[in-house]
Amino acid sequence: MSYPQDDFETPATASNVDRVWSEFRAALNLLAPEVRAAFLLHEVFEAGYDDIARLIGQPAQVCRSHVEYARAHARTRMPPLSPKAKVTSR
Repeated sequence: MSYPQDDFETPATASNVDRVWSEFRAALNLLAPEVRAAFLLHEVFEAGYDDIARLIGQPAQVCRSHVEYARAHARTRMPPLSPKAKVTSR
């Protein structure tokens, strides 16, 4: 399987991949389980807030708040991917 080339200056190495994954997991592990679930369902699986609400048993607006909180949490705990990367809110 071939993936498109990114514009990163350094090629991915096993140690870089492990470091990034480890830092991301550590940031996720600091979240409450329902916040983590809402974030992953929305960001990874593109689930809508109504679907997430049904799955985790909380109102859709609460699920939206969970996702927004988790996104901000991850951004503050993960180092920028490149010196040019800027943290912006959606």
